[in-house]
Amino acid sequence: MPLKVVSFATYLTNVDVTWRDADYNALKFVKAIKGLPVNGFARIPVCDVLRRLEHGNSEEAIGWFGELARAYLLGQNLPRPVSFVPIPNSSCAMGNDQVPRTRLLAQAIVNGFEESDVWDGLRWRTVMLPSSQGGTRNPQVLYDNLAIAQEVPARTLVLVDDVRTTGAHFVAALARVAERGAVCSLALCAARRVDSQEDTSFSVREEEFAEFVPRHR
Repeated sequence: MPLKVVSFATYLTNVDVTWRDADYNALKFVKAIKGLPVNGFARIPVCDVLRRLEHGNSEEAIGWFGELARAYLLGQNLPRPVSFVPIPNSSCAMGNDQVPRTRLLAQAIVNGFEESDVWDGLRWRTVMLPSSQGGTRNPQVLYDNLAIAQEVPARTLVLVDDVRTTGAHFVAALARVAERGAVCSLALCAARRVDSQEDTSFSVREEEFAEFVPRHR
């Protein structure tokens, strides 16, 4: 089945254009979501309210993402109950006890969203190199290294990640849970990676990704 991926901000990577204040604001939002240092301050629009973001309150960005996601979901006809599924960070593998930071994002949505919980049941078989450091974005490679570590719940699943780059992590995860009969057609992320400026750096964007059919060995 195709997968709808929804994001709420841009993550501009092109350094050859003149960045606007809004581009820097979005970048700082992404850094806060990822748990990275935030220099200076930024103003982040959250459900029509401007929030001030700086290093001292950067963890609040997780909750802001939850607000944005819930506001979007309330306008959707999403069958409940729902389990939000964090895409594991590259360091979260079967052989260690690393907890994905993306779990915080999933939990932030659940807080205040009725009939929902977090299903943190995906892990890499072996530790991955992060995409930002040149790690693979090949959905087949990602799928082959992705394992289901817990029983898949019989409820609607929604995938959750911090940034959508190519969508490969999402479609690989969908292929893996679909094998267990899971119902999943939606993914949420804080931001989308873009190479060119959009009219606004904070907006809801819906993108549809074709179903990935893995090769089985």
